[in-house]
Amino acid sequence: MIFKLSDKKYSMKKNKIALNLALFSTALSGVLVGALVVNKPTSTDIGASFAATEKYHQSVTERSQTATSKSDVADKLSQDFIKIAKDVRPTVVSIYSTKNIKQTARYHEFLDDPALKKFFNSPHGKKFQENNGGGLEEEQAPSKEQGLGSGVIIDKSGLILTNNHVIEGADDISVILNDKRKFKAKVIGADPKTDVAVIKLEKSSNLPVAIIGDSNKLSVGEWVLAIGNPLGLTSTVTSGIISAKGRADVGIADFEDFIQTDAAINPGNSGGALINLQGEVIGINTAIASKTGGYMGIGFAIPSNMAKKVMTDLIKSGKVTRGFLGIQIQNMTETLAKSLNVEDPNNGIVVGEVSPDSPAAKSGIQRYDVVLELNGVAVSDVNSFRNMIASDDPGQTIKLLLLRDGKKVNANIKLGSLDPSKTASNLNKPNQTNPHKNLKPALPDRKLGFELEELNPELLKRLGIPKKITGVIITSIASDSAASQAGVGRGDIIQEFNKNKIVTMIDFNKAVKSLKSGDSVLLKINRVGQPVLLAFTYP
Repeated sequence: MIFKLSDKKYSMKKNKIALNLALFSTALSGVLVGALVVNKPTSTDIGASFAATEKYHQSVTERSQTATSKSDVADKLSQDFIKIAKDVRPTVVSIYSTKNIKQTARYHEFLDDPALKKFFNSPHGKKFQENNGGGLEEEQAPSKEQGLGSGVIIDKSGLILTNNHVIEGADDISVILNDKRKFKAKVIGADPKTDVAVIKLEKSSNLPVAIIGDSNKLSVGEWVLAIGNPLGLTSTVTSGIISAKGRADVGIADFEDFIQTDAAINPGNSGGALINLQGEVIGINTAIASKTGGYMGIGFAIPSNMAKKVMTDLIKSGKVTRGFLGIQIQNMTETLAKSLNVEDPNNGIVVGEVSPDSPAAKSGIQRYDVVLELNGVAVSDVNSFRNMIASDDPGQTIKLLLLRDGKKVNANIKLGSLDPSKTASNLNKPNQTNPHKNLKPALPDRKLGFELEELNPELLKRLGIPKKITGVIITSIASDSAASQAGVGRGDIIQEFNKNKIVTMIDFNKAVKSLKSGDSVLLKINRVGQPVLLAFTYP
């Protein structure tokens, strides 16, 4: 019975709990339904939610695809570098040159004593000889100067292209290949004017050969690799881009048209290869611009097209033949353009002088002619024009488009052969150091800003000027004058004023008399034996 009683009480308690749960459930349902009624989502909200979700997924996908794409590009470039290095490194060699330098030890006169001679004489029988004034010299074994550079194999027989400065004056040349084989080499030919040389390995054959590319097709920003022997670290590969083209006035060679690159180049890289992404040699690494002697991000390479022409001549005849026109030229300036009625000062170069009996003289080229085109290609600077002329063979006919007194003139000229003893002349350097000293000012012209003196035999002798030179000499010049700012300097000899010949001060005064404020002044001056054209505006 107790058991049943207990069952009954338990049953009543169970029913009470169920009732309370039902009431709580009902209340909770009401709250939830109320909330849903109050915050019921509209179809617009649902659509926006789906759109946002879709946009998010699309953004994630795009970022993933972009990252993958960038990774693919970087991997492709890396694979290109790997393949180029593998293919080209065997064609780049290390060059070690040795130069014997004779040395003598100089002894003072007080050592000219038999006992001291015996004391200082070596056991090997070094001989002492009398020197002027009783001093002594001891003949010593020559010292050896070591040189280090790189080169590029251009023929399977062992012909190697390098820089002239790598092998210049060498008494012994050794070459080590990428596979560690070592050979002796001899010089086939060298050209200091472009800093190019060709050497040949002895007793070699069937060597790997580099492919020479077309440097004219290069673009600034293009990827390149430099391969060489920097600081003795053989077969080093560095990467960079083409920073600039047509760099001149670097001061390394007479004919300069350098490719500038930021691919790391250091001492020992000279003569090595600059490679494009097609695995072609498009330059021969030559020099760096550096304040420390090490890499600073500016390297220079000889363009392959220039090197190829020189290389071909050296292999064929051991020397380089260059076209010769016979004019001295300078770059255009705004003041020169105004004086010569040239519309665009960025177009054309000016003829400053024509050599007698030269191809240019025979073809009627005149001083003050403006060269606009060479063989249909626009001319804008002296260096590129000189390089194009020099790259042509003697006997070749060129076509020039000239501007003469405001009219265009065509000229066909058969090139002569450049005298190898002549160096490049660039007249576009108006601020050269002038040796004339002790000039006495005379005949001041305040508006022009300089003072003049007429040349006479005594002055010519005192200044060391050849008797054939005529004109009036500038004895002083105001630094803030228009003439000074145009490049006119003390010691310059004025030979023409606005195309009027000047021999005496009377000639000069006549030429100046008609000038008005704002007129152009065009001077032909002689500066240390070189003709220079300068122009400025009369104040």
